[in-house]
Amino acid sequence: MAVRLRYLFPAVLAAAAFAVPAANAGLIGNLLGGNCPSTGTTVFAPWQDFASYYLAPNGSFENGATGWSLSGGANVVSGNEPFLPTGTHSLALPSGSTATSPVVCLGPNQLFVRMFAADSAGTDSGLRVRVVWYGLLNQVLGISDFATLAHGGPWLPSAKISSSGGLQVPLLPILGSTSARVQVTPLGAGSRWLIDDLYIDPWVNRIG
Repeated sequence: MAVRLRYLFPAVLAAAAFAVPAANAGLIGNLLGGNCPSTGTTVFAPWQDFASYYLAPNGSFENGATGWSLSGGANVVSGNEPFLPTGTHSLALPSGSTATSPVVCLGPNQLFVRMFAADSAGTDSGLRVRVVWYGLLNQVLGISDFATLAHGGPWLPSAKISSSGGLQVPLLPILGSTSARVQVTPLGAGSRWLIDDLYIDPWVNRIG
């Protein structure tokens, strides 16, 4: 699936590369890939995907909405996806809502995002999945439309939501696409979307 990127290059980024407050040290570490796990688990093997994934921070919603930015009525509810014993909660996304994940580590060349999702009896137009790329000082460098999940289905793992790579900023490679947030938004009226267990594959060398 083609990825549409919108690049934003504020002039302040050049100066930020050389003078960064201590409060942003964690973000810089993410951008450099220092927080990427070294290994993962093959959680989607039952669906013939043998790549390794790691669970995004609070990706199973067992700590409520901690780390997530929710709007428009998105909220954590009781009820887990039925495939993995990861807890007892999921995220409900009514029409007009948006949910943005905590910062996740994404590799600079090939990345995949998968989750479990349901929209049983939903009459909306699908669930849009985006990735928001961040640079120094929490500035948005670009937004990628990754996919739109089909509406109206029961709990299932999403397809491999992929990109051929992230954002490489000319002259400032430190601001590469190794840190981002995943954003999900139901499209149109009649949404009954639930999502659970957001997984990330940040590794370049994949199986399958």
